[in-house]
Amino acid sequence: GLAEPEGDPREHEVPREEYERHRLGPLHADEENATFCAKLEAAGMTSNSDVTQVIRQAEVLTDVEKQKLFGWGDDIFGASSLELHWRPKDSHFLLYVDGTAVSHVGLLKHVVSVAGQPVTVGGVGGVVTVPEEQNRGHARELMQHATRLLAEWRVDAGLLFCLKGMVPFYELQGWQVVNQPVLIEQPDGEINSPLEVMVLPLGGRPWPDGKVKLNSFPW
Repeated sequence: GLAEPEGDPREHEVPREEYERHRLGPLHADEENATFCAKLEAAGMTSNSDVTQVIRQAEVLTDVEKQKLFGWGDDIFGASSLELHWRPKDSHFLLYVDGTAVSHVGLLKHVVSVAGQPVTVGGVGGVVTVPEEQNRGHARELMQHATRLLAEWRVDAGLLFCLKGMVPFYELQGWQVVNQPVLIEQPDGEINSPLEVMVLPLGGRPWPDGKVKLNSFPW
């Protein structure tokens, strides 16, 4: 689910010329280097001598970002054979490495029904990292940012869809499989979700028992 970014994210970035000087210039004294790294940390960035990472939140992805993140394969999520219709995300966390978007998590806010009762969830989807940057913890880092945002929204839980093979990845981060039927909307009506559905209970409230109606396309 997506909160709107607070202000222009560029307001918190380290000035480009300072970043270039740090990355390409001679070694700095410890005090100057520590000051620069503190600025990076405050801006949601990490740095070593070769690489600078930046995490930004955005409402809309550019065409270049879409192509880089999602255009590297025919079926990058492994779900095209299901022929599902998907709901766009409302907000996006992106991780950049040296100015290039390499990892993404999308979010939205929605009310589902569980046993006939409304439950507000933060939807998480579009979790992807480009092949050359996989297995470096980028998606896990973005998921941590997403979880903090969901807590700020005061939703009852996070909710995502995934293939069975991805369940352990999310379980390690506290997510749990929904063992009750989950009905999702499609153009011809409601169907049972063919994907695993996982939730992350928030605010100390357990996920309620009962049949789930998404009242939406999946995300």
